[in-house]
Amino acid sequence: MNRRVVLRLFLLALFLFAGAYQARYSAGAVVDLMRRAERARSPFTLTRLSSEIASVRPEAAVAGIKEGDHLLSVEGEPYTGLADLAVPLRKARAGDELRVSVREGEEVRIRLAPAGQGGPRIADWAVVSVLDVAMPVLCLLLGFWVTALRIEDPIAWLLLALLLSFSQITREDVAHWEGWARTAGIHYHSILVTTWAIWMMLFGIHFPERFPLDRRLPWIKWSFVALLGAYGALQTIIVVGEHEQFTAVARLDSLVRPFGVPGRILYMVAISMYFMCLGVKMGTTRQRDARRRLVLLNTGTAISLMPTFLLALRGLVFGVDPFQVPEWILIPSLMMMFLFPLTLAYVIVVHRALDVRVVIRQGLQYALARRGVAVLQAMTILAVIGVMFLLLSRPGTRRVEILAVLGTGLSFIVFMGRLAESLRKWIDRRFFREAYDTERIFSDLGEQVRTMVRTGPLLETVASRISESLHVPQVALLVEEDGAYRAACALGYEGLPEVRFEAGAATVEELMRAREPLRVFIDDPRSWVNRVPGPDESERRMLRCLKTQVLVPLAANEKLPGFLSLGAKMSEEPFSRGDLRLLQSVAIQTGLALENSRLTAAIASEVAQRERLNREVEIAREVQERLFPQSLPPVEGLEYGGSCRPALWVGGDYFDFLALPQGRLGIAIADVSGKGIGAALLMASLQASLRGQTIQGGALAEMIANVSRLVYDASPDNRYATFFYARYDPVTRELDYVNAGHCPPIVMRRDGGRLEIIRLKAGGTVVGLFPGSTFKEAAVTLKPGDLVVAYTDGISEALNTDDEEWGEEALIAPAAACDGLGAAETIQRLMHGADSFAAGAPQHDDMTLVVLRVLQEHIRA
Repeated sequence: MNRRVVLRLFLLALFLFAGAYQARYSAGAVVDLMRRAERARSPFTLTRLSSEIASVRPEAAVAGIKEGDHLLSVEGEPYTGLADLAVPLRKARAGDELRVSVREGEEVRIRLAPAGQGGPRIADWAVVSVLDVAMPVLCLLLGFWVTALRIEDPIAWLLLALLLSFSQITREDVAHWEGWARTAGIHYHSILVTTWAIWMMLFGIHFPERFPLDRRLPWIKWSFVALLGAYGALQTIIVVGEHEQFTAVARLDSLVRPFGVPGRILYMVAISMYFMCLGVKMGTTRQRDARRRLVLLNTGTAISLMPTFLLALRGLVFGVDPFQVPEWILIPSLMMMFLFPLTLAYVIVVHRALDVRVVIRQGLQYALARRGVAVLQAMTILAVIGVMFLLLSRPGTRRVEILAVLGTGLSFIVFMGRLAESLRKWIDRRFFREAYDTERIFSDLGEQVRTMVRTGPLLETVASRISESLHVPQVALLVEEDGAYRAACALGYEGLPEVRFEAGAATVEELMRAREPLRVFIDDPRSWVNRVPGPDESERRMLRCLKTQVLVPLAANEKLPGFLSLGAKMSEEPFSRGDLRLLQSVAIQTGLALENSRLTAAIASEVAQRERLNREVEIAREVQERLFPQSLPPVEGLEYGGSCRPALWVGGDYFDFLALPQGRLGIAIADVSGKGIGAALLMASLQASLRGQTIQGGALAEMIANVSRLVYDASPDNRYATFFYARYDPVTRELDYVNAGHCPPIVMRRDGGRLEIIRLKAGGTVVGLFPGSTFKEAAVTLKPGDLVVAYTDGISEALNTDDEEWGEEALIAPAAACDGLGAAETIQRLMHGADSFAAGAPQHDDMTLVVLRVLQEHIRA
């Protein structure tokens, strides 16, 4: 399961829990307000984390309860926490009796008084509507919406935590819930309330860029997080215990209470860090977009929270209810709080540096147009559900009618959903192109360019999609070629702009140094464009020709294959940090794709060249194979054969059989130094020299000396060949030979049960290495049944995976076991023996074998 899926599942689970909590809480707050006259109030108050009664109301005093009494039971159940009193009070109505005991064995009944007199006031409705309903619901919807859009953005998750905790800053009233819902609700509320300062601090540190001091001293932040987290965790435990079992946490509370004041101070300092960090960033940032965004965030936060903060400060200083003020002060103050979550959500999601009037204009236009469709859809669906309920609630409704109503209603709801989505898309396309999900478009573009290997379509796709997404009419892509950057693709110009930036130009150097998008303010004397030393007048003239507002490097590793030039937006809005971040992401992908396209073209050219070389090598292989004997001259009383397997396409091993006068047979085997084409050429030269000499005839030693001289003249100084040449007379079975530095061929002879080995060593040094080499001729008389095996060192020195050599002795054993077999089968077995020993190790040298067997039935003439 990938990371995005896990995050979405976690977000969905959190949304379901938070939504269920808030729905129950908000609905309960509204119902309590509507039934305030019916709802019973608590007849007394209790000392914190104790059963001691701190104060009594008249109804409790009438029943004989006094301050200082201890509450022992409620409705016959032992009192262990606030929930034991809150639950029965919520179930009771004004005028009902509540049974409590404050002394052992004595139970009193208290007639409960109403929670309030008369109906709720406008101020009451304002407080409940804003603090208990609208504000938390708005925080939940905006927080989860932002995080769903930017599921992998840590800032979005930080925003969600901040909004969830902000939604819980109102008074807690879940003690009357029953079972696990109460415990879960108290945990949820307490954790968020105690961590609000943490999320405020972290958001101020990390948005929109990390605070510089935090980069150097991150331990300061984590110290606050650790202390506030520990303090909040202890407070949560105490709050839960206060409701469920106050005696279990009384000792813990006594330990934590001395840290109450330092904890509240730490809490206020953490919140102050939010404003401090944003203020410092606003004063130090050099980026106009970041400054605008910070001004927007600071302004929205101050306007939204300052009135409520002043009311809370008034209540703290004068010891009064902070909301006991005239309605004309209270209602606007509460309504201002809407700006806080709205400001946060806008800055994170839109992520654009727009001034306040643009925010208001576009926000209202988009809300009225596109969100109006959602409102209309919701109203229509509610109406359909209402009609369905009315139809189904009629008496005497038959099952068929019920199914028909349900089917029609559900079909209409599905139809309305699809119609509303189509309408929203049409509104986006027709009126609010800027409302498109630009990040999604760029993400798709980044995925698309990865697979493109043709430069032309790649550049056209990138230019058109960027122009369409950001509404930039003029986009140019400049690509490096022959040490200069020229326009390879352009939109919004009359043809390709005639611009040329040299590889060492100041603009190119600045892009290489920055490795990120650069804003171009030609009219700003402080801009890098007008820096000295920096771009000269010719470069600034080219930038004016392109009407450049932003330059984006198409970086690929350490190279700069090209860069983007973007003109002004159609809306004349500045490019935001979000725009630049998305452009940089696409530019990186485009740069890699551009480099890949070049590599692909180079590889294609190299592949074509290699194909030609492979074909030439294949032809050379075919030619070389034609140099080996294509037919075996018949020799009376002798069966023979040979085989060569090159390590590469062509090799330097050589064997040959030559038909000589008087029915004799010339046998040659050689191993040219090296491998590959060079060795193959020398092998061909050796074959030609040998055949030329055999035509002339003469003594073997003299003939091999001539061959050595010819090879020496036709090859470089470091080239030579080991060579064995023999001449066999079938009449005398005489084998005359010269061994020029080659592996001595083996004559294997059976003498009774004994195996005799004769090695043919006589001769001299290798051929082609010295100009005046001389050689010595020798002879051996073969007998019926003798087996002659000549080989190159590729056979005897075959290596296995442990770099061990097969060896000559290992070659003799399988050869001796081939008694009575033909030459071809003997060669096959010996090759198989070498391959078995190698056990899959790569062949490192050419392997050549020549086998002669004197037949038993041959009768000497």
